[in-house]
Amino acid sequence: MAEKLDFFILPEDERALFRLLARHELTLYPELVPPGYQAPKVDEKAMEGFEADACYLAAERFGNVIAHPLKRGPDKGMLEIEEVPSPVFHYERSVRNDAGELVGGRLWAELDTTRDPNDIQGKPLGLRRIYDDIYGWFRKTCRRSDPKGFWVGPKAAAAWKGDGLVLREPGHHGGTRGVWR
Repeated sequence: MAEKLDFFILPEDERALFRLLARHELTLYPELVPPGYQAPKVDEKAMEGFEADACYLAAERFGNVIAHPLKRGPDKGMLEIEEVPSPVFHYERSVRNDAGELVGGRLWAELDTTRDPNDIQGKPLGLRRIYDDIYGWFRKTCRRSDPKGFWVGPKAAAAWKGDGLVLREPGHHGGTRGVWR
C-alpha cells in the first residue's frame, strides 16, 4: 500500500522541507531520466534550478534505482524509473497556476511491495523511517487544511490568511481549501 502526503507549500516552506531531507542523503531524479544522468544530492538549493513540477527523491544507500528505457513516443530513449522496486519517493511540487492560486503538491511512496506475508523482500525499513521523519515534519511544522486532507506550510498559511492566497486542489475540477484554525 502506498503512503501519500498532500500539501500546500510555498518555496520558503519547500526549502525548509529540503533542509530536512538533506540529512537523509537523498538524490534527485527527474521523472524522465536522460541516459548518463548524474543525480545531485538533495539539499535546500536542489529545487532552485529544477524546472519540472515533479521528481523522484532516491535513497540510493538502500538499493539501486531501477529504470528502463522508453521504446516509443516522443521521449524514446529516455529512462523511466520503476517506482515499486526502487527506493524512491515521488515528489510533486506545490506551484502557482495561471490565476495565481497555489495548487497542492504531493509526496508518494510505495513502502510495502510484497504480497506474500512470509516474504521479507519488501522495501527497506530505512525508507519507512525517512517517510516517518517527513510526516513528523509536516505534523510539527504545518497546519491542517479545512476541510482536512492537506497540510499547509507556515508561509502558505500566512499568505492565505494575510494576502488572500487561494489554495486549490490539484486536478481538473479541484476545489479550494482553507486553513484550519
